[in-house]
Amino acid sequence: MSYIATARAAAYRTFCDTANKSASSLRFESFITWLIIANLFALVLERIPAFYVGYEDSYDLFDRLSIYIFTAEYALRLFAASGDPRFAGKRFATLRHALTPFALIDALVIIPYWLQMMGLINLDLRVLRALRLLRLLKLLRDIIPAVSAFRRVNAGKTARQKVYALMNETPTSGRLHQQVDFIFILFIITSVIAVFLETVPTIYEPLKNEFHYFNLLTIFIFTVEYLLRLYSAPEGAVEDSENSSSRWAWAKRPSSLIDLIAILPFYVQFLITVDLRFIRVLRVLRILKLTRYNTAISTFVSVMKRERAAFMSAMFIVVLITILSAAIVYTVEHPVQPDKFDTMVRALYWAVITLASVGYGDITPVTHIGQAFTMVLSLLGIGIVALPAGILGSAFSDQLHQQREQMIHDIEEALEDGVLSKEEEEKLEQERIRLHIPEKQFALMKSRAMLRHAADFSIEKVVHTAATDINRLRETLKALPADEVFAEIRKLNLPESEQAALRVLLN
Repeated sequence: MSYIATARAAAYRTFCDTANKSASSLRFESFITWLIIANLFALVLERIPAFYVGYEDSYDLFDRLSIYIFTAEYALRLFAASGDPRFAGKRFATLRHALTPFALIDALVIIPYWLQMMGLINLDLRVLRALRLLRLLKLLRDIIPAVSAFRRVNAGKTARQKVYALMNETPTSGRLHQQVDFIFILFIITSVIAVFLETVPTIYEPLKNEFHYFNLLTIFIFTVEYLLRLYSAPEGAVEDSENSSSRWAWAKRPSSLIDLIAILPFYVQFLITVDLRFIRVLRVLRILKLTRYNTAISTFVSVMKRERAAFMSAMFIVVLITILSAAIVYTVEHPVQPDKFDTMVRALYWAVITLASVGYGDITPVTHIGQAFTMVLSLLGIGIVALPAGILGSAFSDQLHQQREQMIHDIEEALEDGVLSKEEEEKLEQERIRLHIPEKQFALMKSRAMLRHAADFSIEKVVHTAATDINRLRETLKALPADEVFAEIRKLNLPESEQAALRVLLN
């Protein structure tokens, strides 16, 4: 193989081989993906004068850098084409790659820019903006192979089973499920950001139509998500998966209710008159949908159940000190500041703010006794208020450690017979998914458990071999005259303990 062919193969393995999950190629693909998304956001921000006017050169520089990177990517993929297994050993590998749909999309993204820069064409600004939107098609490079892999792995399954595997992480979900989750997470975060940005006139007015259509798109996506999850819910039921009650049970879950709240206000406003401020608050609640993609809430609930007694004791101390402090300060300050400390409720507000922070300054004691008490209370609050946080932090760390230890125990239990069956592999994979343990960390757990099992097996083998040799030695020694054996033992320069062990074998 020539040096150029070797370099092409190395370039393909390093930057383009996402099928085999090459770490460098996955990082390169992720970088290109985020660059495309950044281009989309830049395109939106250019419509907002507050973000664009005065920064035109920066936006132009970012656009040119993006084109340079996309051009380098295109050239790199052409160079590495012969390393692609699809074209390996075939003539005109570079040309074959250039004619693939993905390569044509890559070319369409960069060619208009270079033609415009060389003066060969003169495109309208709106046309250039539309061509920049074509960069989103580059995302299909990762989506289409994931779709093919998903269809291959789930071949022979029913439509409902496929939908369940797509919407929920299962051993057959594959990369397509991760991409769908990424799209949902991106829309959740972006829609919440949009709610806040709508309250800024300088941003909302230039993009009023864009905000409206984006909200409609978000509602459509979240509605489709909810319906797909509802449709496939019976597949996740433990039993009676064909009964409609399983869908009702799914609909009553907290995560399902959050999904419903995310879309319900939009449809309710067509039936009844709803305050727009109330709708805005409900739209912000979409951020709770992120709890589906993180085990923090379930871990927090487990921690609270386990440490409930300690946490309630700490909170009792905090409440007790707060109430007593409010009563004392009210008694001291009310005669002097009847307008500030007019009620004990206002004094309670002061006590909470003082214990939890350094106070807002809107209500402060002016008497010497009140000021001295405030200093003591502020110092006391540093330790007292931090006590529940310390309990929760320690419990969180312990809970995560227990989950990892339980996972290792499950792996070792599955390895008792020396091998992992397909059923055991699927069970462990489901547990890994439930605990959101990364694949690399899970592989490390398995390798450590296998090494430990191999070490235990080796010790067992050594002990078994030694016991066999001892039995054989005992039978040999007993076949000889005892006096002669004792005499021979005394002649050996062995430690007394070893001589005693040999004499025991003779008895």
